[in-house]
Amino acid sequence: MKKGPCRAKCSSLELLILAILINEGRLHGYALKKRIMELTKNGWEPSIGTLYRTLSDLLEKGFVRKEAVGRRNLYTVTESGATYFAEASSDLLTRKMGLVSELLRAYAHLTGRQWADRAFLENAERLRAALLEVLAGEAASGRARSSEPSRSPP
Repeated sequence: MKKGPCRAKCSSLELLILAILINEGRLHGYALKKRIMELTKNGWEPSIGTLYRTLSDLLEKGFVRKEAVGRRNLYTVTESGATYFAEASSDLLTRKMGLVSELLRAYAHLTGRQWADRAFLENAERLRAALLEVLAGEAASGRARSSEPSRSPP
């Protein structure tokens, strides 16, 4: 069985940093930390040392580029970083869907509020279906891209 890019070693922090940079563009390290805390409702606060070590690893792998602007370093995603993110997040999301589905079922079972749980589970099912559609579309476009002749960058 072929292992995806996340099977060997995949850092959730790496993927989250790449996702934030893809969605929001150039950011400096402290802004990334603040954004991670916002997204996780302060449930995850990576130390600034861990964050910069991860940024350094991403830079070394060629997944981000660093630009000094004044006293700050701004980070952006490279093309290879975007490719890595697409492959790694697709693999991760596919594997986590079963886990999330089971957690939602247990939540509905324990709460006993069927009317609220049913609506919650229906929304979750719509989200799952949309995710599967996105992942299937990406897989199809990836197959189409891989059959195209490769082009050299200008």
